[in-house]
Amino acid sequence: MPIDKKQFWEDKIIGWEDIRYKRDTTNFNIFENFVNRTNKTLIYRLNTAFKILKPLLKDKKIVELGCGSGFLAEKIINSGAKSYTGYDISEKAISRAIHISKEKKINDKATFFAKAIKEMTDIDADYIFSLGTTDWLDDDELNHMFYISRNSENLHSISEDRNSLPQLLHKFYVFLSYGRKTDKYVPRYYKTDKISNLIKKYFDKPAFYYRNKKMSFGTFAATFEIEEYK
Repeated sequence: MPIDKKQFWEDKIIGWEDIRYKRDTTNFNIFENFVNRTNKTLIYRLNTAFKILKPLLKDKKIVELGCGSGFLAEKIINSGAKSYTGYDISEKAISRAIHISKEKKINDKATFFAKAIKEMTDIDADYIFSLGTTDWLDDDELNHMFYISRNSENLHSISEDRNSLPQLLHKFYVFLSYGRKTDKYVPRYYKTDKISNLIKKYFDKPAFYYRNKKMSFGTFAATFEIEEYK
């Protein structure tokens, strides 16, 4: 039976965020401890996304797809963005994002909505970004994401398809953790040609890529040129 993606993320997202971003390691199993010691790419990816966007934010409308609990919303608003809007498939994540935005007193400029990618229509924004969302989209969803984002500049992290030990470990980890239980609903790894072709199709421009060894096989794909951060 096909996986219920919404229920998968309702069950997973809060605990996953607490482990990966808040650094709560109390629930780690042995293999997760190994992965955590050898790969801190997610926090680096989060910080790098903000560094890339920060010079561009002044008076701009920003949208995040797959925002989870909206951990970058406060930084984006405080850096001068006109507005921040976050979308996520998980109602639990959106509920927490709204709560956090009220605590941080940014809820006048930060709004959140529980929606799956295929439920969304054309987005009104200056910049649209996502962190890890593409990893979980099928081809129809990926195409729709770029279609509804075609009137904005885009920045998306992807897991680049590479023959590397970290990627092999990642595949093994996600299969053991949930892939064998969810009809093989696991992250995808992309050749950059696929992303470049979609950007060419919907934006009529080349794709720009940013890589750093601290992100392992993670790569940023953008519709604008990215300044390199060390």
